Amino acid sequence: MATGAATEFVVECLWPDVHESDLRALDTRATDESERLAGEGGSVQYLGSLLMREDEVVLCLFSGRLEAVREAAVAAAIPFDRILEAVRSPWSMEQRTGGLA
Repeated sequence: MATGAATEFVVECLWPDVHESDLRALDTRATDESERLAGEGGSVQYLGSLLMREDEVVLCLFSGRLEAVREAAVAAAIPFDRILEAVRSPWSMEQRTGGLA
């Protein structure tokens, strides 16, 4: 797992009885804490979340250094079980930029 360089991470939450309103509140807290930490010189950005209703799982995507991501997740009171390094597919970026990636 990367610890130094900025990269992307998924913060995985197994969250019984989670609702969309919980997710909106989580997104607000995660954004606020990431911005606060970045303003203090931290290396973290909150990129959004994904709710899988049927499984009661929430995945939160962050960019930054592992330590900063963990600090933001804890400060935002995200009920996470683990933090996993993530890599996006390069072809999705190519589609968004019209093949200019």
